[in-house]
Amino acid sequence: MPDDHTIIRVPTYIPSVDKILGGGVPIGSTILLFTEPGAGGPEFLFTSLVNYCREVTGDIPPVKNTNRPDAIYYITPKTSRVQFVDMMKQQFSYLNTIDFEGEILDKRVYHMDMGDVYFARSIVPLSWYSQKTISEHLRNLPPHDDYGGFAYLAGMVETAPENSMVYIDSLTPYLPYFSDQDKWQNLIFLIYGLSRAAKKRHITFIILLTNGILPESREIALGNSFDAIIRLVWQKSQESMSRQRQMYIEKFAGVLPLLSSRDIATYNVSIAPETGFEISNLRRVA
Repeated sequence: MPDDHTIIRVPTYIPSVDKILGGGVPIGSTILLFTEPGAGGPEFLFTSLVNYCREVTGDIPPVKNTNRPDAIYYITPKTSRVQFVDMMKQQFSYLNTIDFEGEILDKRVYHMDMGDVYFARSIVPLSWYSQKTISEHLRNLPPHDDYGGFAYLAGMVETAPENSMVYIDSLTPYLPYFSDQDKWQNLIFLIYGLSRAAKKRHITFIILLTNGILPESREIALGNSFDAIIRLVWQKSQESMSRQRQMYIEKFAGVLPLLSSRDIATYNVSIAPETGFEISNLRRVA
């Protein structure tokens, strides 16, 4: 058993990312994945999830010296379960070779459709996001808060089993609910509290957020409430019209000081069918 001072690490299940992080991320971390549109944020989560499935089914060996999560929760207001499964199978044919829906979903990987909560009291027609009839919907209104269900969503830290990973795709749809200063401060309080509770219960959070949505001062305040910030950006070439996806670690409490100077860098990102998200060994010092 590790002593009290040993860092228990959880893989991101993206081998090239885990390599530079020393094997994975400290268990109970809250990680903000800042991404420019199209720069690879959702693909980071998809690749991590699929490679977790590969390890669980024995297709790839366990990541050495790390702690496999007992479950992964993928939380989104964007896709239904059916849409999620179809999207994943289109990009990763491996999922068509296993009983993904029978053996993995709702046993090791949980897709949580937040549509009923997010849209419940909005003007969006019920038929767009739910299979319920209007009478069923009115009889069973989902839990609600003043933030489109985000406080309910953050409550996952109390209901998810210990040693889980929670992916939130993404924080961006909830930001309009935090527009005034008092509610914005509540969001900051909530994330700081989430960070404490996540460590207590050994639940690791990776939360996606689109870059450029927030004013700079709010972006800094929000980033400070997380243990880590990983940024995914587009780098434009000076010589041509081409663009390159890139990744760098802006901060990571307890991890960044342990990285070698060569690993504190900006990495080129590639996204491909089957393999998904990867970073290259070619890097330039940030």
